[in-house]
Amino acid sequence: MTPPKQPSELGQRMMNMSFAMLAVIGVIAYFIYTGTVKPDEPVKLALTATQTEAAAPDKPIKVNLAVRLENNDDKGLALTAPTRCDVFRWFLTDTKKEFVQSQADDQICAQVTVSTWLEAHHAMSETFPIELDPKRVKPGNYLFFIRYWGHETNEAFTIR
Repeated sequence: MTPPKQPSELGQRMMNMSFAMLAVIGVIAYFIYTGTVKPDEPVKLALTATQTEAAAPDKPIKVNLAVRLENNDDKGLALTAPTRCDVFRWFLTDTKKEFVQSQADDQICAQVTVSTWLEAHHAMSETFPIELDPKRVKPGNYLFFIRYWGHETNEAFTIR
């Protein structure tokens, strides 16, 4: 009477493998749904916003915006912008995506196209110090939206 035992062991292994496969598919689906993994995008732009000091009345709120552009493709990537001032742009909204503040256009930029090259499987990083207007920005939750070399991303950020 040992033959009935073999199907139950085989059935148990098949059931365990099925649960493992479902778990793997669930994890992959989660990362794709949350945007952590974007399978069709060989270029990834990441933003890290850091407040350098606590907000104080009538004092600009200083924030560093660190951007990282990764080229995960097998080919190099030509990056172009209409002017030097258009390489990096930002604006800030509240959590309801209502406009709060944007980058000031106080720089004089020559109307000359700028370009650079990002090698395959390489990344470039840059940090931009900005100042937020304390009359517009109060402690709380916000969203930073940026465009860097024509690629866009956003990040939740808390002003303290």
